[in-house]
Amino acid sequence: MSRQQPRQTLGSAFDPRRNSFGFLRIGLALVVFVQHGLAAGGFAPAPTAQYDPAVLAVDCFFVISGFLITRSRVQVRSTPRFLWHRFLRVLPGFWVCLVVVAMVIAPLGWLHEHRTLAGYFGSHPHGPFTYLTANSLLAMRFYDIAGTPRQVPIARMPGGPVAWDGSLWTLFWEALCYLGIAALGAYGLLRRRRAVVGGLTVALWVVWVLRWSALERLPTLLASDLAGAAVRLGSLFLAGALLYLYADRVPFSSRLGLLAVALTAAGLLCPDGHTVISLPLAYVCVWAALRLPLWKVAARDDLSYGTYIYSAPVQQLFAVYGLHRLGLVPYFLTCLAATTMLALASWRLVERPALRLKNRSLPGPGGWAVLARLRHRRLGAGAAGAAAIPAQRRGGGERAAGADEGPAERAVLGEQQQSEQDPQEKGDAVGGQHR
Repeated sequence: MSRQQPRQTLGSAFDPRRNSFGFLRIGLALVVFVQHGLAAGGFAPAPTAQYDPAVLAVDCFFVISGFLITRSRVQVRSTPRFLWHRFLRVLPGFWVCLVVVAMVIAPLGWLHEHRTLAGYFGSHPHGPFTYLTANSLLAMRFYDIAGTPRQVPIARMPGGPVAWDGSLWTLFWEALCYLGIAALGAYGLLRRRRAVVGGLTVALWVVWVLRWSALERLPTLLASDLAGAAVRLGSLFLAGALLYLYADRVPFSSRLGLLAVALTAAGLLCPDGHTVISLPLAYVCVWAALRLPLWKVAARDDLSYGTYIYSAPVQQLFAVYGLHRLGLVPYFLTCLAATTMLALASWRLVERPALRLKNRSLPGPGGWAVLARLRHRRLGAGAAGAAAIPAQRRGGGERAAGADEGPAERAVLGEQQQSEQDPQEKGDAVGGQHR
């Protein structure tokens, strides 16, 4: 009698080295590129948020981020180390992008409109230097630089923004999600109280239902656009986190994947349906990443982040120079080529070198005790003079590594060994997130 095969789960199907998350990320970044390009070139009106492919791509970015970042948090038990990883993955590329936009792209746009750079660098209040400092902590205070770009199709639309890189707004929300998952991990809730994450997700759904059914009765804070963004993006991120935390119980099934696709499509018919689709959409993303045999895509060069953060300013700059008047195909091909070059430069010159710093020693929990102990030893060595050297070799040989460390020292050593580069770590879902 044949033994029944155990049911495959997301946990058993997940291979950190052979999955298609990289393919999904670059695909989603290209969806944002195409949708924004249609509006930037004036080839199509801006769609409503409910049916905007770029908005759906952002949703997918957040659920993928929830899955992968929760995995990272569970594996990297040190909160400072986890936050250091997240800092290296997002901020260096973001800061360089701000500099490129403020010091290269926007000046070229100003030069085309004014035939001189005079007045650009001294402009106020939204000058290039203020753009760098005011936006440096991910919370975008403004998107124009010296009032540019104005003479572009997006700015001429009713209510159209004057912005060089409007896509950057979601990075602030993603950083908040990172901080939230860091806090949950610090209190041990990801390992020992997984149901708390489910409770938070349900709470966000309740707020969504209230906003949908009785928006005018809610307090001003819950009825605000700020609360709407928190409910939408937070529920999507937590849905991805839930799938990772319960990956050992959630079946890996094509039938369930197709059902999730159908539920996602139906949910988008609801007003503000991006919250109600969070769990089915999360399953679709993870199921597709594990099912598709495209794990080699973006395995070496992860261009999703660079594609996302550079596509909008490139499209705006070429619109300033009137390239969109040549037609959709020349405009898109030129924008894609320029965006790809910038994304590749960002990955190879900024993002990848930054990630190589992930295993730098950090004073984590117990680490400060190690530093204090080393400092005490050095002070003692200075007082004892040369006699300290023979003391370290007592017994005829040097101490074996870790032989004399206390619990704090061993914790730091173990945390450093644990933080070796994970192939999945290089690609957080920072591609979306109009993202």
